[in-house]
Amino acid sequence: MSVEVRDGHHQVRTRAGLLRAQRLHGPVDRARVALVGQTALLLGGDEVGLEIEVGPGATLELSDIAGTVAYHGRGRAASWHTGIRLGLGARLSYAGAPFVLSDGSDVTRTLAVDLADGAAARWRETLVFGRAGELGGRLDATTVVRREGAEICRERLLLDPVTRARPGVLADVHVIDSVLVFGETPSTGAPAAGSGEPGPDGLVTYRLLEAGSTLSRFLGTSLADSPLG
Repeated sequence: MSVEVRDGHHQVRTRAGLLRAQRLHGPVDRARVALVGQTALLLGGDEVGLEIEVGPGATLELSDIAGTVAYHGRGRAASWHTGIRLGLGARLSYAGAPFVLSDGSDVTRTLAVDLADGAAARWRETLVFGRAGELGGRLDATTVVRREGAEICRERLLLDPVTRARPGVLADVHVIDSVLVFGETPSTGAPAAGSGEPGPDGLVTYRLLEAGSTLSRFLGTSLADSPLG
């Protein structure tokens, strides 16, 4: 999917696969797009690739129509790879719906973001381990963010049901709700920068290498308890 400004209007070009991008109505100063699954996602063996390019000065508000469930893979892994490129002064906000890892799922997720000078992004990802009564599957998630080629954020979460349940790891945590903010927030406020100490609502905010960039994260047993909602 690509978004660019031409003659004062946002133009969106898309190509469908396992996901389809649906243009939504909105103000003329931005493009609003929702991601729609074309089939049941994710099944064992599925490979989802999402490429997003936001041109100079363009603004994209991206959302999900519904949450995604990674089902029992029957011994087969699934993957979801997202690559994002933001041009000079571009803006991106993504309000992700919950991504649920059911028992028996084995998912690799990657997020690679390349920011040009003056570009800003706000990205929310909500991971839920297990449906009702389940422990949840295995996740290998990597996030890498670069500004003008210089790496400003790298994180890898390698969580399987056995190690995840150990004391000092995640124990009884079933929800990891995160918001990444880079540069000026595109459209909505973000949690204030902190020192990495949990607040009274369980939210922890970390300052990243780039000034004005933060990672805010909630760990809990229920998504309803997350202050990021």
